[in-house]
Amino acid sequence: MDIRLFLWTFAAVFLAELGDKTQLATMSFAASNRHALLLVFIASALALVTTSAIGVLAGGALARLVDPKYIRIAAGILFILIGLFTLFVPDRKRERAFGKLADELERYVAVEQCRTCAKFQGVVRDMAAHDHPELRSVLRKLAVEPEERHDELGCRNCNAERIRALFEKGRSGTG
Repeated sequence: MDIRLFLWTFAAVFLAELGDKTQLATMSFAASNRHALLLVFIASALALVTTSAIGVLAGGALARLVDPKYIRIAAGILFILIGLFTLFVPDRKRERAFGKLADELERYVAVEQCRTCAKFQGVVRDMAAHDHPELRSVLRKLAVEPEERHDELGCRNCNAERIRALFEKGRSGTG
């Protein structure tokens, strides 16, 4: 056995897979299914072994038709093109994800800044009246006793209005 070839192959594939979509998907499955970590490990390992087998078979067959030097050159060019594509072509999913994250952060900032505002508590009361199952527990946590509230301060960028707008946007399904 050529130990040097083994180590180079292992190192190249290991480094290429770190932080790759495959690893992130596996982490997501493991986080969502902590009760079945062994099953997630076996399934992901089998998937990686299968894709590696396909790569070995395809590489072996291709090497019979094309000089391996050209395969390495083509793979290098492909990696560079993928890298350039990743850098310069906007990722719509990423943009949507960051948009949703911005909305969530905006909600968090609004809640933390104005939780005790009487106007904000009115918005919380109005949202609770809609009785959305997804919102019940968080609205209970947001509710502040009347004696702990302060009068509306007339903030220039009222977070109660921003929260109401975000809530209406969520109800209408836009965004």
